[in-house]
Amino acid sequence: MATQGKGITRMAVRGAAVLALALAGSAIAQTQEAPAPTPATDPRVAALADAGRHLLAYRTKEARGALVAVQDEASGDAAIAVALGRVLEQEKKYAEASTQLQKATALAPDDPAPHLYLGETLLRQKKATEASAAFTRAADAAAKAVAADPANASALYHLGVAQQRLRQYDQAVATLAKARELEPGNVLATFQIGVTRAFQQRWADAVVELTRAVEADSGIAYAYYFRGLAQDKLGKKDQLVLDMQRFLALAAAAPEAEQAAAILKAAKR
Repeated sequence: MATQGKGITRMAVRGAAVLALALAGSAIAQTQEAPAPTPATDPRVAALADAGRHLLAYRTKEARGALVAVQDEASGDAAIAVALGRVLEQEKKYAEASTQLQKATALAPDDPAPHLYLGETLLRQKKATEASAAFTRAADAAAKAVAADPANASALYHLGVAQQRLRQYDQAVATLAKARELEPGNVLATFQIGVTRAFQQRWADAVVELTRAVEADSGIAYAYYFRGLAQDKLGKKDQLVLDMQRFLALAAAAPEAEQAAAILKAAKR
């Protein structure tokens, strides 16, 4: 890749660090996921599952719609409060999102997920110190759950994501790998390993993991963004273009969309 392309990637990685992602944050990155609904599933579980899938694909309007039937329960249900907070974040209503997610942490102080999402929203507001404190609380809560049950794949996943946000990258990969081993169908663990590898500048490894993620679920918007950055570093301009196009097709309203469009324009010159 030309020097210009390498500069593009450095710029994009710095911008992505605001996500601390992955998040999909939002897109990144993602993560108190309810099981897929079945005919016997109650409306709450189905609503959370639908909202979670829409949020990963950055279909924010659809995610909000999926929660309409249960949103009145948010005052007493941490999972619903988290989902609504994530919607507000994707709507770029960051202060409202923070308020909603703080309520979720009060409802479930020992659940790492609300703390993780609160941290992401605080990063969007450039409140790095507060975000780090939220990620630390998430890590502590997840570590406590893992200590109680080393086979708790969900707790391991949340611990791995928290470690990633705290820049403990080697630990994050090891923890996320354990989560995936216990729960092979957890595509988000694969996605987060890929993002962590990108943060470590292990570009080839990032491409492998992120490709594995999108092959399992083509709706993870930020997987294309981060894979595109990695493809750029590996000198694969055509793949960079394809991945940024896919990201923009899914997440045209994402905070990183403007930067992705600039990268795409420069790459086509």
